[in-house]
Amino acid sequence: MVKNNTKIPEEWKEYNIKNICNVLIGGTPARNNEDFWDTKKEMHNIWVSIRDMSNNGKYISDSAEYISDQGVKKSNVKLIPKDTLIMSFKLSIGKVAITKKELYTNEAIAAFVVKDKNLLDSNYLYYVVSGLNYDFDTAVKGKTLNKEKLLNTKIFLPSIGIQNKIAEILGAVDEEIEKINELINRSDKIKSGLMKKLFSDGIGHKGNCKRTKLGIVPVEWEVVSLSSVAKVERGKFSHRPRNDLKLYNGAIPFIQTAEVVGCNGKIYSYHQTLNDEGLKVSKMFPAGTIVLTIAANIGDTGVLQFDACFPDSLVGIKVNEQMDSIFLEFYLRTRKEYLNSIATQSAQKNINLEKLNPLLIIKPPLHEQKQIAEILFAFDNKILIYKKIKINLIQLKKGLLVELLSGKK
Repeated sequence: MVKNNTKIPEEWKEYNIKNICNVLIGGTPARNNEDFWDTKKEMHNIWVSIRDMSNNGKYISDSAEYISDQGVKKSNVKLIPKDTLIMSFKLSIGKVAITKKELYTNEAIAAFVVKDKNLLDSNYLYYVVSGLNYDFDTAVKGKTLNKEKLLNTKIFLPSIGIQNKIAEILGAVDEEIEKINELINRSDKIKSGLMKKLFSDGIGHKGNCKRTKLGIVPVEWEVVSLSSVAKVERGKFSHRPRNDLKLYNGAIPFIQTAEVVGCNGKIYSYHQTLNDEGLKVSKMFPAGTIVLTIAANIGDTGVLQFDACFPDSLVGIKVNEQMDSIFLEFYLRTRKEYLNSIATQSAQKNINLEKLNPLLIIKPPLHEQKQIAEILFAFDNKILIYKKIKINLIQLKKGLLVELLSGKK
């Protein structure tokens, strides 16, 4: 058998979803009737929405909202058995999970209740459905799948024994991904606590502290304005239209907000370049410059690892001999919430230099700045290693999905 140019073993059989599953669509009790909602979660009627699926892994056993017994009776909700695959099919399409308790869902979620467990394993179905490409309908508020398309979706089934083995292999990879996720989350929490401690207590101080505008800090520290330890300059790209091709595709890196957001403190990559004509309407910043996002995304930071140009939606911060750039970049991460709070509200949030230059920052002695930066940098590297392992595991899973679900392995 051949499907999508992939040869499927002859012994695998093709089924429509409707022939092997009862597909149940949930509902939502009336929001304006408080009696339909169990805010104290005393009646144990779990009611899953798409946001609950976003926050969980492969299995789901709880929800942010519960409904009352009356809400069950007076709405279109259906009781979904334990160990049932559920999938979002409106707006955010294709999120999947397996229920670990009986529960209810809203109308944006379909449940695939297996008719014959000797024919189909829910864990195997989880991986099949998560890898399907759907023909979407486009609704006013976004993409949707209708129930008819779900019912007529075709899948191939090997024997139940092979299904179990495939689900076991892919499940083992999922378990490793979940372990790495836990390590990343735990490390992020530890790092947040460590940053808070290092930026308030420092290293090696014995309780000699003073009160400042930024809170209590060691007596040896100063609180100064950003402009006193760094030159703060807005990026530049004055030409209009911005997409004039005659300015691009040269040898000069041209970074934008996307390269800063999520760079983990160091900017190693870029997706656009300027030529000499482009440089004339922009501004070059040297490697070691801290780049700060000041429009739409406010307060994301990273240190340039190469000379680069950037537009005025970014600010370059070049430290003087009193400040370590890695230390300052880490510290500015802690001021992101504050920077958002002082951003000017217009069509999109933004911050100008008049607000950035007087920004108060801590200034420990330079040797202590370097010590703090070294500790935090080592912790960041540890988290980065975990994230790289996760990426490799996800790639492994994608490869296995293709091989295993086509019968090649």
